[in-house]
Amino acid sequence: MTSPFDEPNSSVAGRNPVTRRQRVLCGLVADVLRVSDVGLDDGFVALGGDSIIAMQLVSQARKAGLRITVGDVLRHRNMEALAEAATTVGQEPTPVADSGVGPVVTTPIMHWFRERGGGVDTYNQFAVLRTPSGLTETHLISMVQALLDHHDVLRLRLSVLGGEEDWVLETLPVGAVDAASAVRRIDVAGRPEGAWAALVRQESDAARDRLRPREGNVLQAVWFDAGPDRRGKLALVAHHLAIDSISWRILAADLATAWRGVEENAAIALDPVPSSFRRWSEVLSEQAHAQAAVAELPGWLERLRPGAARFGDRARVHGHDQESRDRCFTESLPAEFTEELLTAVPSLFNAGINDVLLAGLALAMGDWHRGRGTAGDGTALLHLEGHGREGALADVDLSRTVGWFTSMFPVRLELGELDWADVDAAGPAVGTAVKRIKEQVRGIPDKGVRYGLLRYLNPETGALLEQAAQPEFVFNYLGRFEASDDTDWSVVPEHGTGLDDTGPGMPMAHSIEVNVATVDQADGPVLRATWTWAGSVVSEADTRELAETWFRMLRTLVTHAREPGAGGLTPSDLTLNSLSQDELEEIESELRAIRGS
Repeated sequence: MTSPFDEPNSSVAGRNPVTRRQRVLCGLVADVLRVSDVGLDDGFVALGGDSIIAMQLVSQARKAGLRITVGDVLRHRNMEALAEAATTVGQEPTPVADSGVGPVVTTPIMHWFRERGGGVDTYNQFAVLRTPSGLTETHLISMVQALLDHHDVLRLRLSVLGGEEDWVLETLPVGAVDAASAVRRIDVAGRPEGAWAALVRQESDAARDRLRPREGNVLQAVWFDAGPDRRGKLALVAHHLAIDSISWRILAADLATAWRGVEENAAIALDPVPSSFRRWSEVLSEQAHAQAAVAELPGWLERLRPGAARFGDRARVHGHDQESRDRCFTESLPAEFTEELLTAVPSLFNAGINDVLLAGLALAMGDWHRGRGTAGDGTALLHLEGHGREGALADVDLSRTVGWFTSMFPVRLELGELDWADVDAAGPAVGTAVKRIKEQVRGIPDKGVRYGLLRYLNPETGALLEQAAQPEFVFNYLGRFEASDDTDWSVVPEHGTGLDDTGPGMPMAHSIEVNVATVDQADGPVLRATWTWAGSVVSEADTRELAETWFRMLRTLVTHAREPGAGGLTPSDLTLNSLSQDELEEIESELRAIRGS
């Protein structure tokens, strides 16, 4: 049967969308990326999209009646191909009902958290949202109750057995958590909004200290009530066991939906959650002993071999350095470089934004270590965090699921021999570095999702991986956050974007930690990086020097991308990747010569 999405629109010609399916998808991509005139030849990644924004696109497409996956969005190079991959909602099998209530398997990232030790209760993330005038405490309690009842992981309870060694997790039944106990109202009527910052920080910290995961209390809400005729703010503080950066987008959207129900004096009806966090935890456990996972073990052991450069003069002692707001700083890359870094550079190299950021980081680490004579065997070993909501393990739709899905896996970045003078001049050596790092990252199977299964959920493989060399540097790109348009229930960026996850007394897991996000501002997107360091291992001055070197290398990537002939494919871009990088570049050079003749 023909879908209405396939009907052509004869008034549209050329490379503009022709079918309704194409028109819908081009319009949705324009909306989520905040660009105009998306055509059939435009690519989602080339326009600045990443895997996190792709999840938003998947959710919006489903509302519009189309089914696509994150893999579809990232794999297809233009909108025409993406439209061909899309199917109509209703053509797929009806999913099995999944309440999400009951025992939850401890996931790899939760095992990692348990191993860190320290205070469990206060490990949190928080976000501050704009609230509308006319909101009352009664309204807010009913809306928070809807969140608690709809998202099962917000009713997560942790039981600790055997002297902190064994964790038992479960999601409580609907109605088990009372929103009235989780909502606190702070009267700020008459106070200028510019004077709220310290109070918001103070009350958010107090809310953090009220978290009790062992009692099923993993969410606190603090409403700053400016009076019936003024807009206020809402600080949401959630235990990290139940939240990640993508989850905040889901909760903010649900609060906006709930408020529309309140305004219309109707029952609050939130969009369905196709798959529960509990089901996902079961999928991970099922896959930990699968042949596809175990077959990856040699590759992970190879990446974790000794010999990579170290940070600092001595090894980090577990528990010696604790997370602290006093030992971190944030730097921003201006929009004039960030815009091209997100779009032009990945497009030229047919790469993802993570490939580009890591290429710059590898160059920065190489330069930083060269100046200290600590380059090791010329490689950098680090942990890379991912959002973890990958479709590689099972066909599970997690675009509406709240929870902590983060994946963490080791990556070994090897620059090889480079002409550093040419790097400084933004010459061809820069492109060579991007291609090498891109191929190394692409060589990681399915974005590293099975490493955690082998490390924490399979005792046989876990013992081998535990004994291997461990990274002392972690890198986490959290995606792109839309500029605050000052609408109700939007994130207020000056208070943070849900990225804070500190807990007093929590031991640092790495010597250097970097959390990066792109934040849209009035003059364009800005890359914002927060660096944290273990003072017993590396100094603040050295950490700042590395941060500045990274931004310098990112600017160098942009400068190189502006040069004629920059970019090119790599073997992983080919269906048959029997060609070497040298052979591929020779063919590209010959094609350029033919076009120029």
